[in-house]
Amino acid sequence: MRVVAVSRVLDEVDIIEAFVRHASAFVDHHIILDNGSRDGTIEIIGRLAEEGLPLTVYQSPSICFSDRDMNNWLYNEAVERHDADWVACLDSDEFYDERQLPGGLRNHLQELENSGANVVAVRIPWAHYNYTTRDDATENLVPRRITHRTEVAADGKVIVSWRLAKEKGLVLEGQHDVYLPEGSQGRVVTEQRLWIAHFSERNAAQYVTKVVRGWAKILTAGEACMNRGFSAHYRGPFELLRDRPETLLRSESFLERKNEDRSVVHDPMDYRGGPLRYTPKNDPEMQSVRALVGFLSDVCSRYGELTDALPVARAYSERIERRIDRLI
Repeated sequence: MRVVAVSRVLDEVDIIEAFVRHASAFVDHHIILDNGSRDGTIEIIGRLAEEGLPLTVYQSPSICFSDRDMNNWLYNEAVERHDADWVACLDSDEFYDERQLPGGLRNHLQELENSGANVVAVRIPWAHYNYTTRDDATENLVPRRITHRTEVAADGKVIVSWRLAKEKGLVLEGQHDVYLPEGSQGRVVTEQRLWIAHFSERNAAQYVTKVVRGWAKILTAGEACMNRGFSAHYRGPFELLRDRPETLLRSESFLERKNEDRSVVHDPMDYRGGPLRYTPKNDPEMQSVRALVGFLSDVCSRYGELTDALPVARAYSERIERRIDRLI
């Protein structure tokens, strides 16, 4: 049985090395699609590949929302080019934790493979680990610095079988679930004993970067994506940062205590990746500036390319820029 991980990454310099090393304890190969990182992420991935970790790395400088197409391209790469029996869909802030699963992940997947039950995907719940004032700021390894989690969530990510393609199914946006056509005999099951430790909020600066870039991608993708509700959880904080940034950036509660309440549990995950060799010292604010300015540079360059390539786009842009509206 062959397990291949697929991941899209973007500006994850603080966690990418730990993520790749940990994932290698569970999978036979890892396909990574970088979406235009500018903070040193791709350089770390390159050094991990030189070290001998089983990686295939692509790059697509995506500045807008194109989630489903890219997720299914990755799935097909894993199945068709790397002979995957199971495709582990993971973002770079997601770490398998099999402490509660007897026999571990690979044994469980092998049992499903042998069962003849036509399972096309396994849903794995998230355990959200986010920054608190109890974190050890001197610890550079994220899964050891952030050790408090909330209750295990109902939602999460999927591990997808090669049988999904046979059933003419698709991996959906966010890799949270799969689509099966009407009449399909494929089954999707949920495995509550396996968790994904999800380090989505590692510090306030990283969270701001994620929000700004996440909603900016929806804005660049146009009204259709916005109306379908993609990444809608970014809209509120994005608009706060745009209109009233002091609400967040001068809030002690947001900067230091956003994730602290009585439901938080101290439960360090089982990190399996070993020591770090290439990750720079954690410097959230400078990493955030580098990522956001890099993204702004890419958006502006793409805008310039469009106006150069399409006379109609230049004419439309110039028409907008000549518009004068009376406000008062």
